[in-house]
Amino acid sequence: MPLDALGGICAEPTQPVPGAGRAELLTGLGDAVADDLLAAAGDVAPLGTVQVRHLGGALSRPADGGGACGHVAEPYLLSMVGPVMSPEGGQAVTARLAQIAGALAPHTTGRKPFTYLNGDEKAASAFDAETLARLREIKRRRDPDGVFRAGRPVLA
Repeated sequence: MPLDALGGICAEPTQPVPGAGRAELLTGLGDAVADDLLAAAGDVAPLGTVQVRHLGGALSRPADGGGACGHVAEPYLLSMVGPVMSPEGGQAVTARLAQIAGALAPHTTGRKPFTYLNGDEKAASAFDAETLARLREIKRRRDPDGVFRAGRPVLA
């Protein structure tokens, strides 16, 4: 499959689209979670997608050498995205994301995958305090002038 066709696997846009999203790590996917998800997100509008992705496999095993995040113990990822075509639309999408996430809060750990942080979420939502302190020290020591940047800085 060519790289530019990968977006089609999950019916994701293959061209840039302004949007807002949110992700939550779920502790499981039993009947209570499914019931709460269907009650909260049965009609996903104004969102484009609400997906539950099964994790596990290599992601769930501690990596040799540790890595910044270690492993992801949570077995499922709830991923939600909505198009933002106007300020009003953005407010509606953001409110809907919060509403669905709130309904599923009893089934989440509060931890976030770093690559799924959105809006004003901070790196502290993805890393434990010890790991975040280590990453910040590496950043200060190796890149004191802030030459290397990422979409989500660890210093924020």
